[in-house]
Amino acid sequence: MARKRQDASALFGKATDVAAEIHHQDQVIEKKSERDRSQRTTFLLNRIEKRLQDTRPVKESHVKELVNSITALGLIEPLVVDQKGRLLAGAHRLAAISLLKETSSEVYEQQFPGNQIPVRMMPFDAEVDQQMALQVELAENEKRVNYSRDQIQQLAKRLRALDYRDTKGRPKQGEKALGPALAVAIGVSTRYVRRVLSEQSQISKGATGENRNLVPIFNRTKSLKRLETSLLAFLAIPKPESLTKQDASLEKAAIDLLSKIQKNMK
Repeated sequence: MARKRQDASALFGKATDVAAEIHHQDQVIEKKSERDRSQRTTFLLNRIEKRLQDTRPVKESHVKELVNSITALGLIEPLVVDQKGRLLAGAHRLAAISLLKETSSEVYEQQFPGNQIPVRMMPFDAEVDQQMALQVELAENEKRVNYSRDQIQQLAKRLRALDYRDTKGRPKQGEKALGPALAVAIGVSTRYVRRVLSEQSQISKGATGENRNLVPIFNRTKSLKRLETSLLAFLAIPKPESLTKQDASLEKAAIDLLSKIQKNMK
């Protein structure tokens, strides 16, 4: 634990210069995001088109876990589509919704009356603006780890009411494990969920100062994830054929920092 704290501190120190350079890019993206605020609406399931390129393959096991999650909690995060209904983020969720319709039509109709699927519609065409489509996907991945501890606790309470239980290790056959189910529902790791639930449990019982000191570690982990997302977005920005010496130096620094962050978070 002490070694991880030292590594995280060292990374934050090295990140200062690079973060300052890419801050302007973040502001530009943020302002554009504010102008292009998504519209919450619904789409018929058969009108939602698969995205142009899948950045990661859809895993059947994850889809089945999501079906259980949607059955218990509903669709926590809406799909994200462009103005033509083309999927930008949520391939696993879309596959799970389709599977739920095939295997349990009654539950499907209860969760999605009239085949209406909740979506956030972005006001651009992904085929025309592929760079923006990538930024939306990156932002979606970042946002899904930003649930507050209170929100996670409330979702955990709902699952416990449905006989999901806190278990350690791999759940037994027929056992409804709380941690994995909640992790699938909000798109984070089971390990992270268990840490948050454990932390909240300790605080509610009057945790020691040592346990309360774990909170900044979680905050730093989230900050590292945000910085990783910003670096990925920065590196994805189209570059001119010839870079200035300053731009080339910044590019190298960003790549080096990204490598260190990803290594530290393994």
